[in-house]
Amino acid sequence: MKATKQQGFTLIELIIVIVILGILAVTAAPRFLNLQGDANAATVQGVRGAMNSAKDIVYGKAIIEGIQGDAGDGTIGVDLGTDGTVDVTTSFGYPQAAATGIAAAMDIDLANDFASNVIAATGGTPAIFVVRATGSTAPTAVVAGNGTGGEANDGCYVAYTEAADANTPPVITLNLDDCQ
Repeated sequence: MKATKQQGFTLIELIIVIVILGILAVTAAPRFLNLQGDANAATVQGVRGAMNSAKDIVYGKAIIEGIQGDAGDGTIGVDLGTDGTVDVTTSFGYPQAAATGIAAAMDIDLANDFASNVIAATGGTPAIFVVRATGSTAPTAVVAGNGTGGEANDGCYVAYTEAADANTPPVITLNLDDCQ
């Protein structure tokens, strides 16, 4: 009877293959697994949903209280509780673009979870309240995201443009072009 010789891979060959696979994983995986950018985009989209809901709830409350036509001076607003104090300042029944307006209506933690800024009203243009992912640059003007990066004022944010008058509701703009 003749003995057969078993053949297989040597230890060196196996180590070389493992090293090559490790190098490929380190260089290719981040391109396919941009989890932080996806998480930031999903969070900002959630904030947009919260803004829409808060805007509608406050407007409904303003209609009940009969203040939907008032321009708002920072003291006019709605009481979301039962204590009789103004919880959310309004302009034409919708939350103002301010920390005491839309931010108070959403009740989110702008100090720890997000960054925010206000683009002040100028020349008849209403104020804009911007909530952005932490680390995203504050825009100086608001543009809707078109799916491509590199344009001016791209970012990872949702912006709330205050109601201009009693016939023009607020506009909520989403830009996810630079979510990282």
